[in-house]
Parts: sequence; structure tokens; C-alpha cells
Amino acid sequence: MRDFIVLVYLIPMLLLIACDRPTSIDTEVTSPNPFAAVETIADSIRVGDMVIHNGFKFQVLAGRAEGGFDSLMIRDKLYAPNRQAFDNCLSMIFGEENAGKFQLPGMYAWNKTLHTDHGKLMAQKLSLLDTVNLNELFTSHLTALQTLTERRGHGRWMVYFGPPDFQIFGGCDNNSMILDMFGDSWNAADINDLFAHELEHLIFGPIAEKDVHGATGLGITLDEGLAVYYTYKYLNQSREEALYQQNTAILMQREKEIFEKLQPYLFKTSEEGCPIFRHCGRTNECPPLIEGLPEKLEGELCYFLGFRIIEQYVERHGPDAWKDLYTTPFKVFYEQSGYAEYVQRL
Repeated sequence: MRDFIVLVYLIPMLLLIACDRPTSIDTEVTSPNPFAAVETIADSIRVGDMVIHNGFKFQVLAGRAEGGFDSLMIRDKLYAPNRQAFDNCLSMIFGEENAGKFQLPGMYAWNKTLHTDHGKLMAQKLSLLDTVNLNELFTSHLTALQTLTERRGHGRWMVYFGPPDFQIFGGCDNNSMILDMFGDSWNAADINDLFAHELEHLIFGPIAEKDVHGATGLGITLDEGLAVYYTYKYLNQSREEALYQQNTAILMQREKEIFEKLQPYLFKTSEEGCPIFRHCGRTNECPPLIEGLPEKLEGELCYFLGFRIIEQYVERHGPDAWKDLYTTPFKVFYEQSGYAEYVQRL
């Protein structure tokens, strides 16, 4: 699971925003020339109506152009194809004072110095291309997502290097999803898990927006829980692998306490139900209700609860019943899972 930095701007964004810490720039470079591999990366990868645009390719090429920094490449190949992500997402969620970094001409300044200021970190992140074929990885993820969920998705991801200290893995809507390669999530060990998780949001996000409880504690709990459960099925993981490895046992031991303390906020929005949004990593405006947990777990309890609700639903209704969540009202799914009754018996 990822760590979260709270970035709340508008309520509709709550279901999608997830951010990573920037990685230390002191990491050793393992590839002799990681920048060369960029030229073999496709500009975009499309499966049906789902597109991944490799904006980082043009950031690298623009900074290494023979005649000096190529600002037109930034304009035409990075900004223009992803204008909605820059104008309607990034320039909003990081605050008015930082909006210019994600619009023209402000984007030219930090892109021009990316190589000189952060070349070592860029090289370390690009070294992933030595062991992972991104064209094949992204294509297989997009195809498997629609095959396993039996639903056609639509949406657009941008993969790019953001301004340092403004990392994000998530987005604001299906057409402005962002993967920042400077974040901790961009590594060979995590890319499969995390990309599968985030792509599933492209399928479920529009469904959550239409459900009457989509913006409540139950909505974000089922949204994140389903993304975890989909990844668990797709990658054939154990429960521990899908959740928090050995720390999963801590949550299982305290499951009744966690549920009973958060249950009163399941059907409340962020204004009324701060505690559950606090334990979903969406806000820090109220103290935690569940204490004594590792910091990483404290902000992701809704991932655990959502996963466990779906597990109980599947136990009652069959191995493929998790897909019912795509067509069943959230409250009905929750009630038919029998999870509340199960917890009472613990």
C-alpha cells in the first residue's frame, strides 16, 4: 500500500486523489545510460477507450535536445495532450499559489532545469526501463482490467516527472489521472501492484460518482477496498500481500475495534464524518479514533475495511460475486455482505 499526503480541494476529487513522497535524490544510478531507453517507449498506449500517455518521454527528449531545451516539445507533446490534467487537476489541487507551475509558460521553467537539478534521480527512475517493458506492462494491465472486471473502461493516464515536492499518484477524474515518476511508487517491486490498483479506479470511479453514497465514508471504503480486491485477484495475491504483509495481522486482531469505531461514520460525508476520512488518508482535520497503529496503517484503514467487506460478500455469494459491486447500490452490497453481523460475532 502507498503512503498518502492529504490533498483535498473539492469533494468529487476525494475518491481519486493519492499522493507519494518524493524519493531521495541520493539513490545510486544502476543503468549506464537510462535516458537512451526512453526513445523506444511508445508515445501513448491505448486499449479500447483507455489511454496511457508517456509524457516523461518528451520531458527527457526536450531536456536533451541538440539545440538546447525544446520548449515547443513541452507545449505540444506534454501539455497539449494532457491539458485537462494540468489545467483542471494539478493546477487546482496544489493551491492557487502553485497553479502556475502546471500551466504555460510556468511549465517551461522547471522542465528546463529538470536534468541539471534532478538528473541523478531521473536516471534512477528511468533505470526501471532496464527490467520492465512499459509498453507490454501497460498494455497487459489495460487489457486484463477490462477482461477480469467484464466492463469496458474509459479514461486517460499521464505518466510524467512532476515538479519536485508536488508528487501525485491518482487524479481528479477519469480523464486527468496522473502517475508521477518521482514518487516512491515508481519502482520495480511496486509498479505492478500500484498500477493495477489505480487503473481499477478508472472502472469504478464513474460508478461511485452516481451512487447516492459515493461521497460518503462507505463510498470511499468500498472504492479503495475494491481496488485492493481487484489487485488481489488479478495478481493472485494472498491477503497479506494484498494488504500490509506481516502488519495485516495487527489489523485482523483489531478488526472489531476498527469497525465499531468507524461504523457510525459510514454514511456521512467528509463534513460530517471526518474520522473515517481521516483514516482513509483524506484529511488531517480531526484526531484519529484508532490509536497505537503504525503510521502507515492509520491512514489506510478504509482499504482494509473495504477489502474485508468484499471478502465477506464473496464468502456469502460466491467467488465471482465481488463484481456485483459494479452493479449493486453500495448500501445494498454492504448490507448483503453480512459484515456487520460477522464483526459482532468476533
